[in-house]
Amino acid sequence: MAGVFKTVTFLVLVFAAVVVFAEDYDVGDDTEWTRPMDLEFYSKWAAGKTFHVGDELEFDFAPGRHDVAVVTQDAFDNCDKAKPLSVMSVPPVRIFLNTTGPQHFICTIGDHCRFGQKLSINVVAPGATGGAAPGARGGASPAPAGSTPSAGGATTPPTAGGTTTPSGTSGTTTTTPAGNAASSLGGATFLVAFASAVVAALF
Repeated sequence: MAGVFKTVTFLVLVFAAVVVFAEDYDVGDDTEWTRPMDLEFYSKWAAGKTFHVGDELEFDFAPGRHDVAVVTQDAFDNCDKAKPLSVMSVPPVRIFLNTTGPQHFICTIGDHCRFGQKLSINVVAPGATGGAAPGARGGASPAPAGSTPSAGGATTPPTAGGTTTPSGTSGTTTTTPAGNAASSLGGATFLVAFASAVVAALF
C-alpha cells in the first residue's frame, strides 16, 4: 500500500511541476496581433523562444479589425485564407498548445497576412529543448493536421498530430520574455528531482 501511495504522490508532484512551469505568451508583446511594419516581425518575435506542450498563446487585437486563423503550411506560405482549419474572431484568442509539431497562424482580414501578420512556431514536448523552427518565408515549418471550429471562436482538439485548442475565455495572460521557457525546463527538472528525494526520504 505504501508503494502505491508513493507512486501516486510522485505523479502528482510531476504533474504540478509541469503545470507550474507552463508559459503564457502574449503574441507580439506590446505590439499585440496586428499588421506589423516589418514583414518578419512575428518570425523575429518567435525566434529565441521555446514553445512547449502546455504553454498558451494569447492573440490580442481590436475586435472586427483582425482575426486568428489556424492554417496549413501551404496556406501559411501563400497567405491562402480560402480554407482555414479554424478561424477565431473574438479577442483575446487563447490557444493552448496541446500537441508537438509546427503550428501556423494568419490573419484573414484584407491583405494583413501578406503584410506580415502571420506566425509559425514549432511546439516541443515538455521535457525537450529547442525552440521556434523558422524556415523559408516567415519561419514556416511542416504542415499541421486539422482541427474543427466550434461556437464562440474556439476549436475542438485535433484528431491527429494536431494544431491547437483555444480556451475561448477572456482575461489577461502574463508576457513571457524570450528564453524563460527554456530556463523553466531546468526548474521543472530540479523540482521533480527534489520531490523524488522527499518522497524517498518519507518512505
